[in-house]
Amino acid sequence: MEHSPVGDKHTGGMRSIGLCVYPFREVHGGMSVEGDATVSTSLPVPEIATLSHVVNAYLEDEKTVVVKLSDTLRLPFNSSDVVVTNQTNGARLTVTNVDIVQPQRVALVGNLQLALGAQSEWNPCDDVTRMTKVNENLYQFTGKLPSGTFHYKIAFNGTFDNALPYADAVLTVPEGGATVVFSYIMYDLTTRQREIYDSINAPHATLPTSTDGVLSDLLAITLADAPDITDALLVTLAERGQNSVVPRSVLNNVRYQYTGDDLGDTYTSEATTFRVWSPTASDVQVLLYNSEMGALTRQVAMHKSDQGTWYARAEGDFANWYYLYLVTIHGVTQTVVDPYVRAIAVNGIRGMIVQLAATNPNEWETDAHKTLANPVDAVVYEVHVRDFSIHQNSGMTNKGRYLAFTERDTKGPDDVVTGVDSLVQLGISHVQLLPVEEFASVDENAPDQYNWGYDPRNYNVPEGAYATIPHGTARVTEFKRLVQSLHQANIGVILDVVYNHTYVTFDSDFNKLVPQYYYRTDYSGYYTNGSGVGNELATERPMVQKFVCDSLRYWMQEYHVDGFRFDLMALIGVSTMKRASEELHTLNPNALLYGEPWMGGGSALAGAELVTKGQQKGLGFGAFNDDMRNALVGSMFDAHNRGFPTGSVGQGGPVKTSVMGSIDSFAAAPGETVNYATSHDNYTLWDKIAISNGDDTEYDRILMQELVMAIVFTSQGQPFIQGGDEFLRTKNGNDNSYNAGDAVNQFDWGRKARHHDVFDYYAGLIHLRNNHPAFRLRSADDVRKHLNFIGSPDNTVAFQLTGHANGDAWTNIVVIYNPTRANAIIVLPEGSWTIVGTQGHVGEASLGQAAGTVVVPGIACIILYQ
Repeated sequence: MEHSPVGDKHTGGMRSIGLCVYPFREVHGGMSVEGDATVSTSLPVPEIATLSHVVNAYLEDEKTVVVKLSDTLRLPFNSSDVVVTNQTNGARLTVTNVDIVQPQRVALVGNLQLALGAQSEWNPCDDVTRMTKVNENLYQFTGKLPSGTFHYKIAFNGTFDNALPYADAVLTVPEGGATVVFSYIMYDLTTRQREIYDSINAPHATLPTSTDGVLSDLLAITLADAPDITDALLVTLAERGQNSVVPRSVLNNVRYQYTGDDLGDTYTSEATTFRVWSPTASDVQVLLYNSEMGALTRQVAMHKSDQGTWYARAEGDFANWYYLYLVTIHGVTQTVVDPYVRAIAVNGIRGMIVQLAATNPNEWETDAHKTLANPVDAVVYEVHVRDFSIHQNSGMTNKGRYLAFTERDTKGPDDVVTGVDSLVQLGISHVQLLPVEEFASVDENAPDQYNWGYDPRNYNVPEGAYATIPHGTARVTEFKRLVQSLHQANIGVILDVVYNHTYVTFDSDFNKLVPQYYYRTDYSGYYTNGSGVGNELATERPMVQKFVCDSLRYWMQEYHVDGFRFDLMALIGVSTMKRASEELHTLNPNALLYGEPWMGGGSALAGAELVTKGQQKGLGFGAFNDDMRNALVGSMFDAHNRGFPTGSVGQGGPVKTSVMGSIDSFAAAPGETVNYATSHDNYTLWDKIAISNGDDTEYDRILMQELVMAIVFTSQGQPFIQGGDEFLRTKNGNDNSYNAGDAVNQFDWGRKARHHDVFDYYAGLIHLRNNHPAFRLRSADDVRKHLNFIGSPDNTVAFQLTGHANGDAWTNIVVIYNPTRANAIIVLPEGSWTIVGTQGHVGEASLGQAAGTVVVPGIACIILYQ
C-alpha cells in the first residue's frame, strides 16, 4: 500500500461505524473508488437521533465508563442523573463520581515547530510543542518566534483535531520576533465552541481560570465496584437516553493477557484441544464437522480458562475435520472462524484441523533459511504469485500456481530462460511475494479471478487460489514446496504481510470474538481509518500485538520463510515492530524485515508509536526510501513529473543522501534503508518513464531506466526491484492494477527475449554488487570513512569508495552518474583506472582505461576501479 504518495489497492466493502453501516470510499493509486456493497451486518441501521443523546460508552478500566454525548453539557453534573444497569442480572451499579475526560497530550502542529527547534517531521507527542495544562479546560504554550508567517493547528495524542474552527490558524510575527502565548480552550463558555488564541492575533482574549461551568461531551463515570465484563451493562443519562457499554481498554489489564502458545487448535491422533481468547463471552461452544460443507457432526462445550481464554478437549482423531466456534457475548450468539486456525475450508468458511507434519514435502526437515550476514547483502525481487507464470509463453506448467516456483529448466520465446532459473541468472537474493495470507477478494473456486490480495481474511493460512485445488491441505503443502524450491536455488522468501487492517470490520471474526477490541475506535464508536480502507488493527493492545507476533513466528517456523515486508508499517506501531523484530531475529538471525513507513490516512495511534522514517533506528528492520524514489522517477502523484535520470534538475542532493545509505537522513545504518524506484503500486518503471519522457526515443528511455537502477544498485543500503522491470515490464500505463487481471499484470516473457540487453545490464549490476562488498557497507562509520564525493559538473554526481572498503578486492572505486544529454568530463583521483561500467554495459571485465579525466556519455553511469 502506498501512502507516500498514494493510497491502497484493496477491494471494496462496507465500513461499520458503531451500529451504523455505510459504504465507504477507498483510495486506489490516488483515485477514489466506490467500495462494492458485498459485506453486510445482521444489525439494522438505526435512524440518526436528532435530540441530545448518548452516542457511545466504553468500559475503559475496571471501574470507569467513558460516555460520549451528542452535544456538550455543563459541569458539575449530578451523578444521580447517571444510571448504570447490569442487564444480565438486573442490578443497578453504584456511581461514585462523574467528571470530564481530557486528552493526555495537547500540542501545536504546523511550520512554527521549525522556528521552535523541533524536528522537521514533527511528532505531536514530542515535548517541543506540547501545551501545558492550566486547568481542566485550558492548555497553553509560550515560545519565542522569529519574524515571519506561521501556520498552526492543534493535535490530541498524536492526531489532528479536525473539529477545530481554525483548521489552519495563521500567525504573523512582526520584525524582530516576539514571545507568543498560544492558548487552547476545550470549550469556550460564551460560544460553546473550541477555540485557539494567540497573544498576537487575540492579545486581549479572556481565558477561563476555573473548571466551574466547563462544557464537555465526554464524561468519565466512576463505579463503586468493578462489573463482570461478561455482563451486559447499560448506561442511562437523564434526558439523554441510554446506550450499551462495550468493554474496551479494560481488556488491556494484565489478567486478560494470555501468554501461552496454544491458541487455536492443537491436534494429536488421540484428541484435539481448542483454546480461544474471548474474555467478554458468557458461553463458547466448538462446532465440529466431518466434511467441508456437511452438517454439524458434534458439539463440544468450552469452559472458562486462564486470562480470558476458553478451552475444550475433544477426544478422538479429528484429522481433516472442520470446526467453528459458537460464541455468545452480551446476549448475541454468532459463529466464528478461529483467527489462529492453520488450515481452512475453501473461502475460509470453516477452520480445518490438520496434522501439520503430514503436510510437509519430502526432505522438508533439511530445508534451511537463506543466510544473510546483513540486510545490505540482500537484493529483493518483488513478484505476485500469479503474474510470474500465468502468461501462455512462460514455459511453466503450473501457471498461476505456487508450484510454478518449483519448476526448473523452463523456457519462453526464442528459448529464453524463464521462471526460477531466470531469477538465478539475475542474481537476486530474495523473492518478495505479494500477499499470500488467505484473502477475501477472490473466490477460491473461480480460477480466473484476480487481486493483489491486500484484504486479509485468515492470517495463518496460505491463499487457496494459488494451489492446484483450494480444498484440503494442498495449499499448505504446495506453499512449502515453493519455499523449499527457492531455498534450493539459494533464494530467500519474503512475505508481504498486511497486519494493519482486515477486509471486513463489524462482521470480522476478530470483532465477533471480542467486539471493538481488535480495532482502533474513537469515543463515538467510529472505526478509525489510518489504513484508508475503513479500519486499522489496534496493534498497541496486548492481545492484538500477541496475535501479530504469534502469526509472524508461525510463518517463519512452519513455512521457513526468511522475512517480512510490512504493508503500511507506520500503523503497526513502534512497540509491536520492536517486539516482532526481537522475536523473529531470535528464531532466525538472518531474518530480513522492512516495511512502508507511512499510512493511508490519519491514525488514532499515538504519534510517538507511528513507524515513520527514522522511528526504525536501531530496531532491526528497515524502511522504504521514498525520498530516493521521488528523486529518481519524480512524484507518483504526477505521471509527467521527472526525476534525476529522466531530466529533473536539482535532485543531486537527495541522490547523494541516498548514495550514503540515508545515514544523514532517517537511517542509523545503511541496512535500514530499502532503496527502490518502483514497486507493485503505481506505474512500472518503464511506464513511468514512457509517460514522463514520451518525446524521447525508446533508446534514450532505456538508458534512463538503466541509470535509475545503476543508482539503486551502487548506493549504500538494501536494493529492491519490481519483478519484470529487468525486461521493461509494462502494464500499458495502468498505475493501480490491483484487480486489473492477467492481461495487464502478467509477466510477458517475450519481453525478456526482446530486451535481453536490459536484462543483462540488470544482472551485471547485481552481480557486481554481490561480488564487491564496497557497495555493501554495514555501518554509518564505514560509510563516512570510505565514501566521499568528488567534484563533477552541475546536475551530475560522482563519488569514490576508498581503502579496500569492507574488505573489497578493489582498492578504490569511482562511480559517476550523468543524467544530462551531453558528455561530462570528470577529473579522476590520481592514478590509472579500469572502466567496468558505461552506457549499456556493466560487469567486471575491462571496458578500457582512464587516467586524469574520463568522459562520461550522456544518460549513463560510469564505474571505474583501481
